[in-house]
Amino acid sequence: MKRRLPLIFKAAAALCSLLLIAANFTYAAPSSSDRHSYLVNLKPGKSVNALNAPGIQLKKHWDDLGAANIVADPDTIQKLKNNPDIESIEEDRPVHATALGQTYTDGELTWGLQAVHAEQAWSQNATGSHIRVCVLDSGIDAGHPEFYRNGTSIIKASQNFVDDGHPDAADGFGHGTHVSGTIAGQTSASGSRIGVAPGVDLYVARVLGDDGNGLTSGVIAGLNWCQENKANIANLSLGSDEPSHTEQKAFDRANMNGMLIIAASGNDSLNHVGYPAGYKSVVAVGAVDSSLNLASFSDYGKDQELVGPGVGTLSSVPRGTGLHASAVKDGDSTSYHSNPLEFSGTGSVSGPLVDCGIADSAATCGGKPASGAWIAVIDRGTNAFSEKVQNAMSQGASAAVIVNNDTANPDDPGNFTLGAAGSWIPAVSLSYNQGTALRSGGLGTGKVEVTPWDYSYYEGTSMATPHVTGVAALAWSANPGLTNDQIRKVIESTAVDLGAPRRDNMFGYGLVQADAAVQMARSMH
Repeated sequence: MKRRLPLIFKAAAALCSLLLIAANFTYAAPSSSDRHSYLVNLKPGKSVNALNAPGIQLKKHWDDLGAANIVADPDTIQKLKNNPDIESIEEDRPVHATALGQTYTDGELTWGLQAVHAEQAWSQNATGSHIRVCVLDSGIDAGHPEFYRNGTSIIKASQNFVDDGHPDAADGFGHGTHVSGTIAGQTSASGSRIGVAPGVDLYVARVLGDDGNGLTSGVIAGLNWCQENKANIANLSLGSDEPSHTEQKAFDRANMNGMLIIAASGNDSLNHVGYPAGYKSVVAVGAVDSSLNLASFSDYGKDQELVGPGVGTLSSVPRGTGLHASAVKDGDSTSYHSNPLEFSGTGSVSGPLVDCGIADSAATCGGKPASGAWIAVIDRGTNAFSEKVQNAMSQGASAAVIVNNDTANPDDPGNFTLGAAGSWIPAVSLSYNQGTALRSGGLGTGKVEVTPWDYSYYEGTSMATPHVTGVAALAWSANPGLTNDQIRKVIESTAVDLGAPRRDNMFGYGLVQADAAVQMARSMH
C-alpha cells in the first residue's frame, strides 16, 4: 500500500533530570479561535512569573531550560515580545511521523537485521540487556506479543504527552508500535525475527496523536520524562523541516546529561536533514534499500551521520490493523509476493484470472465469466488505483491484482492505495516481473487472499532510525561503562562506508554494523 503517513519533512541518561512541571492554570485567558501554542525562552535568571499577564495560559514550564509552553493570541504575543525578561518566542511547531508505506520481503531474519549483522552480535552474547530505550512516537500496542519476554512485558513505563484525551500511551496510528518492534521485537510470529536488540527495556512516550502529528512542546515534555526514567537512548522517528531554539536546548541538555539521541533525517529526497536530527547533539539517520543504495525518499546532507535499513521493513503494528496478501496461479508452484493495497478488502477469492487492461472504464474485462467469482488482472496506468478497482468491481470482479509497470525496479510490487476506506474487494499488487510470470502461458485460474495481520511493511527514515538505535543498544550492553559520546563514536567508526571515502553527505559514516560495534565496545576501557 502506498501509505504516505503525515510527514514533518513533507510523522535518558539519567545523572540529571530536567524538571517538568505541568501547570494548567490560566491568567485571565480569553477564549479565542486565534489562540495558538507558543514556546517562550526566558533570559538567564528570569522567572516564569514574567508570563503572569492577562491573555496568557501557562501550559508547562521547564526550569532547567528556562523555557515555557503558553497559549495566547497573536496580539498578546506581540505585546509579550516587549517584555525585557523574554529572550525569544517561537511557535509550538508541529512534528510528524516519518514513514512512507510497505513492501514485501521474506526470511528467518528481516533483511534489515541481516544488513546490520544483528545475529552475529547476538552470538557474541550482546542483546541490549540492561539498556533502557525510550521511544518518542505515537505510542504502542502494549499487548502485542512482540513486547513480552518470558511472559513479562518489556515495556517498563509509558505516558501520553498529547493533549487529546487519551488515558494512556495506546497507539492509534501504528507508527510507534512498528518502530518499537524494530528495536526490541521478541518473537518470530510474523515469519521473521524483527527486533535488533531484544534484550532492551522499553520506555514509551506518546508524543504523536492518532493522525501521526504532534507538537514540539509534547516532544520536549516526553524527552524530559525519558530522562526522569533514566533512559540511555532516545529514538525519534519524527521531526520537522524547521529547527526550534527551545527544542534544541532540550536535546542539547539531554545529550549533556548522558543520553544518546537518534532521530530520522526525513523523507523529502532533499539535501537537507530535518530536526531534531539536524542538531549536533542528535544522530541523524538516513535510509538505504536492500541494495544498500540511499533510498529514493531519504533526505541527506552535511548533517547526515549514519544510515540504516529503511525500505521494506517488516515490524509489528497494533494487532489486527495490518494486512497480509498472497496471490497464486493454479498449476504454478510460485506464490507471488504481493502487497495489499491500502484500504483493501479482506477475504480469499478463487476463480478465473481475467485481463482487464488498465481498467480505465467499466467495459475493459472482456473475457470475464458469465457467473461466479473471478479475479481482475489490471495493468498500472494513468488512472487512479481506486478508479481501476471500482471499474473492475462494477463488472463483477471479486478480487483485483494490479501489475506494476516499473521496469527500472522490476521486482518491486509497488506501494499503492485505494485512497479511502470503503466496501473494497481484496486488492493486491505484483511487480512487473511477477506480472509477466503470471501471464506466462495464459492466465488460467488463481487465488488472491488478503487477511488481517499483526504486522506490516513500512518504509522511511522512521524505519532506518530504530535499526541504528538497536545497534547502539547492542554495543552499549557489551560495555555498559561507556558514555553516550563513546557509543556514538563506536557506531560511527564501525559503520560500513557506502559512499565517498570517510564521511559523506549521502550516507554519513555509512551503514551501522552490530557485530563490529560490539567488538569495539568490548575492547574499550
